[in-house]
Amino acid sequence: GPLYFQAFRLLEKEDLSQKAFDLPRTMEMVSRADSISRELLWKVHLEAAQMQERSAVLAVQDNPKKLHLRATLQPTRRSYAKAIMLCPPNLSWKIWLASGRTEVSCGNTRGARDLFLRAYDSVSEKGRSTVLLECARLEEFCGDLVLSRSILCKARQQFGKSDWKVWLSSVNLECRCGYRERAIAFAQEALNKHRGTGRLWAALIQLRHDDGELYQMKILRCALQAVPKSGEVWCEGARIHLNPFSPTFDLQAASRHLSFAARFTPQYGDSFLEQLRLNMIDQWLIPLATPFINGMLDTFLSSCCKNRDTQIDAYQFLAEHVKKAADVMKTQLEENVDTVIKDVLDTSELELRCSSADPNYGHLWFQCRDSPIDTAREVITQAKTVMADFVVDYAHLYIAAMVRRAGVLMLVHHRAEKKATASTTVGSAQELGLPTILGLPSPNSCQSDAMVDKELRVAPSLDQMLPSPSGVAGSTLFTTVCGGNGQKWDKLSLTEKRRILFGSDSLLS
Repeated sequence: GPLYFQAFRLLEKEDLSQKAFDLPRTMEMVSRADSISRELLWKVHLEAAQMQERSAVLAVQDNPKKLHLRATLQPTRRSYAKAIMLCPPNLSWKIWLASGRTEVSCGNTRGARDLFLRAYDSVSEKGRSTVLLECARLEEFCGDLVLSRSILCKARQQFGKSDWKVWLSSVNLECRCGYRERAIAFAQEALNKHRGTGRLWAALIQLRHDDGELYQMKILRCALQAVPKSGEVWCEGARIHLNPFSPTFDLQAASRHLSFAARFTPQYGDSFLEQLRLNMIDQWLIPLATPFINGMLDTFLSSCCKNRDTQIDAYQFLAEHVKKAADVMKTQLEENVDTVIKDVLDTSELELRCSSADPNYGHLWFQCRDSPIDTAREVITQAKTVMADFVVDYAHLYIAAMVRRAGVLMLVHHRAEKKATASTTVGSAQELGLPTILGLPSPNSCQSDAMVDKELRVAPSLDQMLPSPSGVAGSTLFTTVCGGNGQKWDKLSLTEKRRILFGSDSLLS
């Protein structure tokens, strides 16, 4: 059985690469699979229908003047009919849902609604919430938000205690509509019932971005106490530390968080893509930031600048160097984008780990995946282009954040040295609970991390050091670009809406 399904995928890729949209090799293999057990035969025809749907969409895109999608999908419908006839009655609802999604793809929303109703009539109580969520997505796709919310309300009342997905769907709908406070309320209510669900905690952390990094970190700590092995939560922690506008921007902390994320939830694809982003920053931008950091340190150590004892003067000195680094890098990138060399990144190790994990979900993962049959390596390859463009476009912000962090650490060490120098004996330094050399807690200790984070939050933020000409906070702009929520829902095309609503969940999972 499994070998046949793997062969289907390989042959489908081969047929599509040659633009053989009738899938001759693939369908020949499907016909050969008629000999397998009847228990699996319905899955063969369901898989064939989905392969034919993907092929039909590509065929219409290749020749839009001569082909119409609704007519091109006829072979797909025949395969669905075969699957229905061979399918056990208790699983027929999955085929009705899959066929309904196919009708959505060609704009036949009335037919899709009828098929979803058939799925609702044939599904058992255990799977009814899944069908209701599919119906809610369909009504949202059609623009009837009132009906979509009503269906979700019914789903929460009937299945809210047993199925956390009905709550996550409600959160996502309100996010897409721009009602942040309603989404937060749903997320908090959901966590009262499903405290051990990492995806709900991750959604709440994302929603609290506008409340500031400190508030996000408080929720992150609560989440890690509730679900310490949730890769989604650890990944959100990494995103906080990877945001250059976060006061506690820290590449090392982000690396630690991503390591835990991939270890605890390897099927969550976003962790691997954020690791790809981190690798690009490490390999491309740190060498560019180092001269700015060294120059700032040399200037500070000179007699004229080291005597800036007041905190205001020190922060003004820091802001000058941060702004200089951002301006110089932005100018260099505008004049010559090859300042950042994008073709030297070795992702072989990341691709190997990702292939072994074989991720199957994640918002960023679905954005970078062109087709459900794409392998993990192919998704990483496609993501490299997207991530590279993003990192290069905002390289000046990342470098400015590195300079800011290095500058704050420099000021912390300078103040500690002065305090240690003022101590006349070793005993007086020990009474302060400080090492005798630098007057700092032991490196990599919890005490040291807490002290550094406190100083980073007290220092002026990157938003304050780099005021946006448009008057829009840079942190808001960065989150919009990074999170993919830049366009309003009503501005998206139907194809984009369908991909977001129906392109992310496997009905057979």
